[in-house]
Amino acid sequence: MESSTDAVLFPGMGPARARELGRFLVIDPLARRLLGVAEHALGRSLLDPLARTDEEYNEHTQIAFVLASLALAERAEREHGLVPVAVGGASFGERAAVVRAGALPVADLVRLVDAVARREREYFETAHQDLVSQFIVRTPEAALGGILDGIGHELSGRFDDEVHLVTLRESDWDEFVRRVRAAGGYALTTMRPAAHARMLGGLRDRLAEEVFGGFGFADPELPIVSDQDGEPVRTGDEAASLLLESTVNAVRLPGLVHRFATLGVGRVLVAGPDHLLHRLPGLTSAFTLLRADLRDTLKPRRRPRPREAVAA
Repeated sequence: MESSTDAVLFPGMGPARARELGRFLVIDPLARRLLGVAEHALGRSLLDPLARTDEEYNEHTQIAFVLASLALAERAEREHGLVPVAVGGASFGERAAVVRAGALPVADLVRLVDAVARREREYFETAHQDLVSQFIVRTPEAALGGILDGIGHELSGRFDDEVHLVTLRESDWDEFVRRVRAAGGYALTTMRPAAHARMLGGLRDRLAEEVFGGFGFADPELPIVSDQDGEPVRTGDEAASLLLESTVNAVRLPGLVHRFATLGVGRVLVAGPDHLLHRLPGLTSAFTLLRADLRDTLKPRRRPRPREAVAA
C-alpha cells in the first residue's frame, strides 16, 4: 500500500450551536477529559453558560469549539494511524493548532481564549461597531474589483479562488451583497464583529499589552503552517505572533495549501465543526481529505491530484 504523509487542519468558527457543543463535551470521553481541564483552568463551569445561550461567538462557545476540535483530532489520529508532519488552522482554528503542535497547554489556551474574547467584546462596545466581515462564494477574484468599486473595504480572507472574506461598513452591506449576487456569487456568513482587518490595530495593540504578555509559548513540536502567509511557525514567539497578528492579518489559505504540498502531505485531516474547508476545491483536489466532525464520521473525500499540479 502506498504510504501517505499526513497533516491536521483545524477549521475556523462558523455558526456554532452552543448547546450542541455542550452535549458533545459531555458525551464524548476525550472531550469530557478536556472539559475538566478547561473548567479547572477557568475556575467556573463551562457547561452551564453553554446550556443557557444560543450566542454563537462568546467566550464559552469559543472555548467549547477548541475543545471539540482537539478531541475530534485526537480520536481520528489514533483510530486511523495518522502521523502528522505539520498542523495548521484557518482563522480561529489557529488556536487548536497551537495546542496540537505543543506550543501551549490546553489550560493556558483556554485562559487565553477567555481573555481575548472578553477584551474583544469590550473593544467592540465602543469601536468599529459599523464594521462587518462578509463571506462570499462563487465569486472569482477577477470579479471583485468591479463588485467593490467605490465601496470602502479590506480583503480579510482568500480561502479559495472563488471564496473570500471582505470587511466593510454595514451601511454598504446591502449594495455589496446585491453586486455579489448580480455577478453570480452568493453571500454566506456575516461576521459581527469584524475580523482580520488592519483597521483593528487598536484591538491588536490592546491584546498584546493586556493578554499575550501573560502567556509563555514553547517551541512547537510540529511546524504550524501559517494561514496568513504559508510559512512554517517553529518557535514559541512565532506561535504567539501567529495568534496575535491574526487580528489584523488577512487569511490566505492557498499559501497554507501550497506549503502542505511542498512538505509532501497527501492526507489532510479536517478536525472540528466545519462548514467551509471540506467544500473548498483547492483542498479537495490537492489532498485526500478526511473529516472528523461532530456529525460526520471520518471518511475520505477526494483523491489528490498529481503532486506536480499542486505545486505549480
